[in-house]
Amino acid sequence: MTNEYPYNSKILSPTDLNTLPSLSPMKEVSRVYKGIPVTDSLKNYLTATSVSICQLLFFLDISDIAKIVEKEFYSDKEWHFKYNVAAMIKFAIVKFFRQQPYKKIVLSEDEAWLLGFQDKDGKTLIPSGGTLHHFVKYRLSIEGIDKIMMMVGEKIIKLIDSKDAKLDSTPLEASRYDFFSDFNPHYGCKMDKAHITMIGTFPIYMNYTDGLVGDSPQLPTHIAALIKMNAKINEYCLDGGYDSFENHADIWYKLKAKPLISLPVDAVINEEGEVERLDHWANKMWKLGGSKHMKIDDQLRFLYENGRIEQVGMYLRNQNLKDKSFPDSYKLRKECERIHGHIKNTVKFDVRRVMEESKELYSKFNFVAYQLLLLTNLQNEVKSTHSFEIYI
Repeated sequence: MTNEYPYNSKILSPTDLNTLPSLSPMKEVSRVYKGIPVTDSLKNYLTATSVSICQLLFFLDISDIAKIVEKEFYSDKEWHFKYNVAAMIKFAIVKFFRQQPYKKIVLSEDEAWLLGFQDKDGKTLIPSGGTLHHFVKYRLSIEGIDKIMMMVGEKIIKLIDSKDAKLDSTPLEASRYDFFSDFNPHYGCKMDKAHITMIGTFPIYMNYTDGLVGDSPQLPTHIAALIKMNAKINEYCLDGGYDSFENHADIWYKLKAKPLISLPVDAVINEEGEVERLDHWANKMWKLGGSKHMKIDDQLRFLYENGRIEQVGMYLRNQNLKDKSFPDSYKLRKECERIHGHIKNTVKFDVRRVMEESKELYSKFNFVAYQLLLLTNLQNEVKSTHSFEIYI
C-alpha cells in the first residue's frame, strides 16, 4: 500500500473526531488511514469518468447487517479467525459487479482497505477467492442471503417516499444445452424465473422458481415479505397472470393496499361481488356479528375473516372493472422490464454456466448485490440512484 490516501480526503485533527457526522445518512465518512484520521464524501467522485466500485462501497454502511450475520451464521468460538463480515459482503458485491470468477477476483491493497479489511503489522489482510467462495456458498448459503435481502429491503423502504408496489417475473436465461432448466415457449428459451417486487423503481424482494412455474402462486410469499419488512403501500400492481379473487382479497386485507391486477378484455362483473350480495351474506352471519348496515370496509373485513374470501375478491375486482381510469397493463410491464433490464446490465442476472444446485444462490446474491448498490446511493443522497456506469 502506498503512503498516498486512496481517496480525495482531508486530514482531521484529533479534536475533530469528536464532532464527526454520523454514518446515517453517510454524507461524510471518516476512518483512520495509517494512523491519520481522514474524512471523505461520495460527492467527490460523482463527476469522475472511472472509479473503482470499491470506492463507492466505502460509503456503504451495513454495520448493523454485518452484526446480525456474524451472530447467526458464524461459530461462537471466540478464537476462530474471521475477516470483517461487512468487508466480506462488500467483497462479494465487487465479485458480482465485475462478473469475475472466484479464482480471478483480485483486490489491490488500497481497494481492500476501502472495503474495510483490517490492517495487521502495517499490511492490509486480503482474503483469497477461495475464502470468498466459502463465505458466499457455505457460510451464508441461501438462508443467509435471504436474511440479508430482507434487511436491505427494509432499509430501502425507510429511505424512499414511494408507496406504489409492483410484482412481475423476469426470465433467468439458461444455456440451450442446460439439462435442468425448462424451455418456456412464451420467452422462447430455456430459463428459470425471478419474481421481483418493487416499490417505486426499487427492487425490494425476490424469490426464485423453475421456468415454467406460474406467477400467481408466488404472491403469498411476497405479501409475507412486505409485511415482515413493515412496508406501508397504497397500491400493489400486478399483471394478468396474478388475476384471482383470492389475490385481490389478500392484497387488500393483509397489506391494506388497493389491488391493481390487470384484467382480461373479456372480464365481466361478478354478481356475487355486488353490494347486495355482500349485504345478504353479512346478514346471514348475524350470529357472528354481521350486518348489512356495516360500513363497506368493515363488511369486507368481516366477510374475509369468516370464510368469504373469494366474495371479497369479487367485489374488489368488480370495482377495478368499473373504474375507467384503471391502469394499463402495458405501462406496468414496461416499467418493470426497464428495471429488470437494468439489473441484468449491472450484474449477471441469469443462470448460464451455473451448476444446478447453485442457481438459486447466485441469482439471489446478484439481486442483493444490486440492492446494496442502490442502498449506497440512497444513504448518500445521490439523485441518480440507479446510475453505476462510472464504476469499474
